[in-house]
This record gives sequence, structure tokens and C-alpha cells, in this order.
Amino acid sequence: MTLAKVLPTVRLLSSQEKLKLIQILAEELETAEDVLPLKFSKADNSTWQFLVSRPHSWRQQLYIKGRKLLASTVWQDMIVNSMSPEQAADNWDLPLAAIHEAIQYCQTHQDLVKLEAEEERHRLQEKGVSLEPKSVA
Repeated sequence: MTLAKVLPTVRLLSSQEKLKLIQILAEELETAEDVLPLKFSKADNSTWQFLVSRPHSWRQQLYIKGRKLLASTVWQDMIVNSMSPEQAADNWDLPLAAIHEAIQYCQTHQDLVKLEAEEERHRLQEKGVSLEPKSVA
């Protein structure tokens, strides 16, 4: 079976099913002998000084060490509010190096961040939470 044949079906999957598929593929890659040079890790904590993995039922992205704060939350806050790394460090009371690390992580893991954001939106909508801004009339 080729990727071209599988891709249309994958696009029909829910975000949760896509996350599960990613987990399954990651496990397959870890044991595949033909890709020995490739190391896939859910969260390689040894690479990061300020980021760590945390147990979660479906999230795989990293958190700021010592905080219940996703690296992507810091990154997205910077983008939405047009903050410099220095402003974000001041806003979140974090070392500037932690901000730079969060930026680097999120830029290199954009697919995961996007997928988890979609999953979170899906879960909130299932609970009846409106994500549209309320109009002021």
C-alpha cells in the first residue's frame, strides 16, 4: 500500500484518530530495522533545558519545566500579542532562554502543535463550548 492511496482516508479521520495513528506510526518506526539511523521520540527531554514531557491522556507536546504551561501557549501568546521574546519572558516570568527554547520547540513541532489545537477545539465543541466570539449588541 502506498501513501498516496492511504492519504485520502487519513484526511477523513477525526483529530483524535489522527493522534492515535501518529502514536501507532511512531511505535512502528521505533522498531523498524530499515530506519535505524532515525530516532523518533515522543518527547526527548535530554534535548531541552526548560521543557519537559508530562503524562497526559492525549497531549504529547512539551511543557515549561515547573509550570502547568504548554510551550505552545507561550509561543501562540507571543504571536497573537506581537510580543518580543523579552516581553514574553517578562509577561510569563520566565528566563529569556526558556522563551527561546519554547519558540524553537514550537517551530520545529508545528504539525504536532496544530494537531493538538484541533483536537482541543474538537473536544470543547463536543462539550458544547462556543468558540466564536460573542457579538456586543
